[in-house]
Amino acid sequence: MTESPVQDELGRRRRPRHVVVYAWGVAILVLGLLSAALIYALVPDDADADADARIASERMYQHNLEVMGGRFAVYADEFDRWFAALWHGKELASTLAVLSTAAGLACIGIARLMSRTSQGGNARS
Repeated sequence: MTESPVQDELGRRRRPRHVVVYAWGVAILVLGLLSAALIYALVPDDADADADARIASERMYQHNLEVMGGRFAVYADEFDRWFAALWHGKELASTLAVLSTAAGLACIGIARLMSRTSQGGNARS
C-alpha cells in the first residue's frame, strides 16, 4: 500500500516538513556564503592611519580604566572592542560565513533527524 500525498486546503500537494527545512538550510548556507564572499571582495581594508597614536594612548587608557573599574573593566572593554570589530570590514565577511555555515548545517542536520523519525516511526520505543 502506498500513502496518499498530503494536500492543503486548495488541493495542492504539500512537501514534507523535513524537505522544507532541508531546502531552507541549503538556501541559508548558499546565500550566506555568497554574501560573505561579496562583502570580502567589495569592502576595502581598514587602514589605520594613526595606529601609532592609538598604541601610545592605549596604555594610558587601560591604566585609567583599571584604576576606575579594576581588571574586570579592562577585560570587559577588550571584549567589547573585539565583539564590535566583528561587524565591520572584512571581519564582517568572516562572521557572516561562520554564522551562515552554522545555521545552514543546523537546519540540514535537523532535517535529517526529521526524515529519520518520519520514516522509521518510533524505532527506539
